[in-house]
Amino acid sequence: MSQQARRMVVCVVWFAVGVLLVWRGLPYAGLRESDASARDFTPLADGQTWIALACALVLGLGKGFTALKKGARRAARQIVDHGERAPIWTVFSPFMILLVALMIGAGLALRLSPYDPVVKGWVIAVLYPAIGVALMIGGLLALKVEPLARKG
Repeated sequence: MSQQARRMVVCVVWFAVGVLLVWRGLPYAGLRESDASARDFTPLADGQTWIALACALVLGLGKGFTALKKGARRAARQIVDHGERAPIWTVFSPFMILLVALMIGAGLALRLSPYDPVVKGWVIAVLYPAIGVALMIGGLLALKVEPLARKG
């Protein structure tokens, strides 16, 4: 695959996961019904929903244009280092795969751990959309950012 095609893979994967996270956060924000059989959280209501989503947007924009921009540059460096016609499995580094596994585990822990249902509603209603927005931004940036400079 060409370098641009591998950047497109990064873009599509990050953007799709971002959309999924926003979608998964909407029941907690009170904007759609939960698909969980047993609801162990209290959805936000009225003004709380918009406060949470405003916080998520601010956090997502901040994380997207800082940490995820650096992540996109790191992904671009990985792609450039593997040359113009590298196989698709070289798109994501082992570090990135480990990081994703840890993030999935942390997300599951946040959703499945037994803690105050009101707090859980707030935490997920803010964090999931925030991370989702950041991933969508990072995915789009992955298409055009300059690769991160090599160390040393």
